[in-house]
Amino acid sequence: MLKKLITTTFAAAALTAAFVSPASAVGVNLLNNGGFEADIGLSGNSWGVYGMLPGPWKLTSGRGIEVQRGNIGGALPYEGDQKVELDSHNLDDDGKPANDNSNSSMTQLVKNLAAGTYEFSFAYLGRTGDAGTNGIGFSIFDGADNALIDSVTGVRSTDWQIFDFLFTLDEATNINVNFWANGTEDTYGGYLDDVRLSVSAVPVPAALPLFGAALLGMGFLARRRKQKAALQA
Repeated sequence: MLKKLITTTFAAAALTAAFVSPASAVGVNLLNNGGFEADIGLSGNSWGVYGMLPGPWKLTSGRGIEVQRGNIGGALPYEGDQKVELDSHNLDDDGKPANDNSNSSMTQLVKNLAAGTYEFSFAYLGRTGDAGTNGIGFSIFDGADNALIDSVTGVRSTDWQIFDFLFTLDEATNINVNFWANGTEDTYGGYLDDVRLSVSAVPVPAALPLFGAALLGMGFLARRRKQKAALQA
């Protein structure tokens, strides 16, 4: 189960108390292909649109998941060689260009997460100077009525942003990690890279009252990292 503890602005550096998690798994990415680096046949500076990526990342709506390798759209990936754009170029059923339904969404299922506190993060970069077209929504959903649902947007920049979130599970749970484009459908959307889910090393304050296995909830923090993309005008 998921429940918000506090909400902060994306520029804030706030943190709420949470249970200590097993140290042995701290920092290990529990998502498969979170950096979208799996070989899908791209080389050089190129891109493609896919119905599924290794992980698996599954397409849940729209025309496809656009993967860009190298310097596409004037932006290098945050890490590695490949990044994702979900306002995807696409083809209709006859193989002709079709920009309808270009906003796409994808999900990855993570099975049987143990009770504990987890960190979820991703790298984001706006593609254009219009914030209205660069939006990306995201959620973590546990199959019940519990979810972290939010979105990010921005304008073309030389800086990737890293958004970090904490959530706590009170019992072993399957979760879905979801992303979707939510800006103008024009095939120019925000960029996504380096998606991570790992056990958190957040300490427990001495004054925090513990309520057995009860759910503590979810907190947010966000921070901006140094530039890791070279953008071309």
